[in-house]
Amino acid sequence: MRIEKRGIDANIEPATDKDTARLTYLYRKLYEGDEDLDFFRSKATPSYFRSGSKVFVARLDGEIEGFVWVVYYEHIANKGVGVIEELYVNDNYRRRGIGRKLITKAIEYLKKMRATVVLVTTESHKVGAKKFYKAIGFKISKTWFFYSLQATKNKETN
Repeated sequence: MRIEKRGIDANIEPATDKDTARLTYLYRKLYEGDEDLDFFRSKATPSYFRSGSKVFVARLDGEIEGFVWVVYYEHIANKGVGVIEELYVNDNYRRRGIGRKLITKAIEYLKKMRATVVLVTTESHKVGAKKFYKAIGFKISKTWFFYSLQATKNKETN
């Protein structure tokens, strides 16, 4: 899949372990400010990402400038759920169609895997991300429950 928009020409392709250094760099940019979290110090190698997942990269002039990490969970025979775990496009290349192409590639992969739904989460204050996903066709769920194990861990250590 090729992208040509505003002079940008990117190739969307599966990541390989040769992409580790650049993926690690972009993954850490995604989580700037969270350097105290253990996972931040991990290397972002495609083989590091959990089983059932796939990482696609946007390569421009040989350099990776964005990635999407997608996971497929089979929950009943031949049917499952896809999750967009992470999406990141380098600041200099945003609003040029690269994020949309990465998501499109992830959705194509999940269709082949026979996913029946694709889920993505974002933080409530990320207005741009919410607008982006809505523009692609994602719907907002009215209810999402979570249980914070971090809060439990903090209470246990106090």
